[in-house]
Amino acid sequence: MKKQIFILLFSIVATFCHAQKTNDLKSNEILRAKNWLIENVERELNSSNGLDFNSNDQAEGKSKSIYTKMYESYKSDALQIDLEGGMTSAQFKKKWERNFQTKFAGEGVGFLISAQDYGMIVVSECNFIENKTQKAFWFKTTIFDSENKLEYYRDIKVIPSGNSFLIADILEYN
Repeated sequence: MKKQIFILLFSIVATFCHAQKTNDLKSNEILRAKNWLIENVERELNSSNGLDFNSNDQAEGKSKSIYTKMYESYKSDALQIDLEGGMTSAQFKKKWERNFQTKFAGEGVGFLISAQDYGMIVVSECNFIENKTQKAFWFKTTIFDSENKLEYYRDIKVIPSGNSFLIADILEYN
């Protein structure tokens, strides 16, 4: 009887330790994804606006996209809606509704924020949203234009890519 109790307790402790280790690894990965997201959103917008002159990648001509190819294609289509050569909203929805929540695409506006002219950008809020999949991290994000005092509310999906991450979706609320 004592042996069975010992085995049961050992199994419970081993399961708890494994779960704790898994949670710690996931927490570290979430923190890495969050830090990557903040740094890259600020760099992307500020360097596009001519405010970040210290980007080594841009200085060396190695500018890499921070978006997945699918998201870039989706957002590019959203930018072109109702423009000459672009598709209609209905065509856009039909093409992309299986992969994205098209009502949050930000039709006709740029990547990450809707303003064309903006000041210094900071990510003022970036909180992990619990989700069921371990292959993606969603963050409730506020992007702040400090010059114009505008806030952009976004839920941003980040996925692992090699030793880094990429933005795979953005739900634009304003």
